Amino acid sequence: MYNSSDVFTIAGYDDDGFSSGKKEFVLQINPEKFDIIVGDKKPAPGKKADGDRLVSGEPGKEILKWNFTFLIDNTGVLPRLPTGCSRAGSSIAPSIEALREACVSIRNATHTKPFVEAIWADLSIQGRVSKISARYEFFDNKGNPLRSIITLEISAIAKENPNLQSPDISRMPTMKGGDNLVKFCEDYYKDKTYYIKIAELNNMSSFRAIEKGKRLEFPPIKK
Repeated sequence: MYNSSDVFTIAGYDDDGFSSGKKEFVLQINPEKFDIIVGDKKPAPGKKADGDRLVSGEPGKEILKWNFTFLIDNTGVLPRLPTGCSRAGSSIAPSIEALREACVSIRNATHTKPFVEAIWADLSIQGRVSKISARYEFFDNKGNPLRSIITLEISAIAKENPNLQSPDISRMPTMKGGDNLVKFCEDYYKDKTYYIKIAELNNMSSFRAIEKGKRLEFPPIKK
């Protein structure tokens, strides 16, 4: 049996409250090393920072980005089967698909990428996947992949006043009547020409087609 706090778990959700549409991916073995960017933790309204759960292992700090590499291996050498695989020695394609479904693929319910939570021991982050890559290293005699090394990066999402947030993390404002995508790009990036990129990222048919009540993603953009 595995204690839930002993294994690295990634879960994707439909909403930024991390309560609906949960799809979970459990790592077979924990990462040997990872990179994190830590920033000052901002207390929720009405709460003190020292009363909140620590998410970075440091008092008053939280993880803004978490980059880690892990193994998906179905050769039979590991005691735990990859998430999505039913027997040892079979292709890891179902596991790769399970990972994509959990944290990358567009959700039917929201038409946006999932909100992702990663938890391991006392560390956690809530945000969205900003980078993912897979390197395949071992195959069976039919060419089916049996082992892959995955690199994943999760960036935290700002939920408070975007003018007070780091420019290195995504923003997810809720659209209101009369909101203008060009104006948001001017405010967030100091460059209104990014409105086309933002419309494409959020699967909008037109930059003018802003749905009231919908949350749009404004990720970091390298200039």
